[in-house]
Formats: sequence, structure tokens, C-alpha cells
Amino acid sequence: MTEEKKVDRLYVDKRDLDDFKKLNDKLQKDSPFAGSENKDIFLAAMVTGYHEGGRVPLKTKEGYIMKTYLHPEDLALIRAIAIAEENNLNVLLDEQKVFSIAEEYAAGGIQILKAKVFGEGYGSYTKKLESELLRTLEKTVLTQPKRQTLEEVAELPISDLIKSGESNSVEFKSSLIWDYEKKKPDKSLLGMIVARTISCFMNSDGGVILIGVGNDKKILGLENDLAQLDGSTDNFELHLTNMINKYLGKIKGPLVHVKFHTVEDKQVAALIVKKSPRPVYIKYEGKSEFYIRSSNSCQPLDVSEATEYVREHWPDLP
Repeated sequence: MTEEKKVDRLYVDKRDLDDFKKLNDKLQKDSPFAGSENKDIFLAAMVTGYHEGGRVPLKTKEGYIMKTYLHPEDLALIRAIAIAEENNLNVLLDEQKVFSIAEEYAAGGIQILKAKVFGEGYGSYTKKLESELLRTLEKTVLTQPKRQTLEEVAELPISDLIKSGESNSVEFKSSLIWDYEKKKPDKSLLGMIVARTISCFMNSDGGVILIGVGNDKKILGLENDLAQLDGSTDNFELHLTNMINKYLGKIKGPLVHVKFHTVEDKQVAALIVKKSPRPVYIKYEGKSEFYIRSSNSCQPLDVSEATEYVREHWPDLP
């Protein structure tokens, strides 16, 4: 069985690319989409295609939107279209198919959308389109659990966070110092890994890192870590601070707050990480890397992706 290809972006048909660009061209004063993000044009074309255009297979694919730029609400709408098309929730198990359905509806709707935008009937059309979009979105969004703020997540019992598993705002780490595979301490490497996760939360919407919990939700505790630090939680915090200073910079320390909890008679450290007011790069082995949180993992962005992400998420930076 071949491994399923990872979905990292949405595509448009290369022959439609100029039409997508025309709709959000800042100089197109007649277009209500002028200056909009690419994803907004894509979603409008997708809903238009779903509403009255039909699906059109892509002949030549052109990458248009990175998945990391999509908000949870955008993904909910894309998934809602797929569910409505397949009439089966199981389609959500195949993300490649979900995205393919969205791409084909966008291909089916872009010409209609362009004609409506630059035609005379756009005012009434937008109201019709908005109503259809809202109805489609509500099918999924209203059944989705409300997205919690960092403060709300941090106030939940640790046992509930562990039971719910890793998510967009929660990550488990076995340890800060002790390497369970090698059965020996590795302060530098494991400290860097935790610092990297901290950076990805800082570059997103913040989150909670539970140290002393395995990926399988098993409570490992901090016993092995604390054994390297004279059994002191104060030394644990100091070591964590040193790792943040080393890999992220001293000014990032105040964005991380540490709480210790007892779960199944074992200590677990909860790191409450706030969103940073500026982009955060992790420095390791002479390189600077940029990470963001996507679904339940940290994802690296290359230079061009990071530049665009920073421009969109910190628009007021000089």
C-alpha cells in the first residue's frame, strides 16, 4: 500500500489563474474582492461553483493557497462542501478528496463569479451567495465545538486536557531532559525540542505544553527530569528559562508561565504559552527556523512562506 500524499495546499487550474488574480487586484476598483487574500477569492469561487456552477476537474494544477494559511472557519467551510457533496461524514477521513472537491468547485465557479462581479447584477448576487454560503457553513460550524481561548484551555483540569489528546492548542512532551529511548539525559536536544514547540505556539494563538505526558496520553511524570536537577521544581523552571533564553531569546521568557500538577500521583508541568507580539525564530546549530501550529503539530515554514505568514499575522510591524 502506498503512503497517502500529505495535503499541504489548495490548487487552482492554471488556465484560471489570471481570473483569480483579476478579482483581488488592488487596482480593480469594481471588484469587492480587491486586495483580499487569495483564500477569500478561492472560497467565494468554491461556494459559487457549489451553488450553481458544478465541479470541473483541474487540467493543469497551480498551487494557490498553503493549508497553513487557512483558518479553522475556512477549513470548516471546505469540509462542509465535501460532506454536502458526498452526503457522508466519512469523506472527512480522506483530506486529499476533501480538498479535491473544493478545488473542482472553485474551478467550476471562478468564471461565474468573475462575470457576476464585473456585471451589473452583483449586488443582488452577493446577497444570494452570502445566504447560500451561510447555510452551507452552518451545517458544519454550528455542530463544531466552540473554539476555546488560551485562558479557557489553561483553566481546564489537566486530566481533561490529557483525556482530550493533543490539539491545535495542546501538546504533550515526555520530558525536558530525560531521553526515554536512550535512557539517559540529553539536556540540549530535548530542551531545543521543547523550545521549538514553544515557538510554534508563540507564532500562532498560544497553547499549553504538558511535560511528563507521552504521545499515547500515558502519565510519565517528571521524576527522571527532576533527578537531574536535585529533585527541585525551581531548578526545573530555571533550566526551562535557560533553554528559552538560549534558543528563543531572553525577551520571550515572560510569555511562558509554568504550573505543576499532580496526576496519578506523578508530577506534570504545564507550560502556558502566550501568543507573541512579534514573530519568533528558534536558533539552533547556527540556523534560524520558523514554526507555526497547524492542527496538532508544529510545522516549519520556508523563507518565502514565513515572510508571507509574518506579513499576514503581524501587519503592523515595520
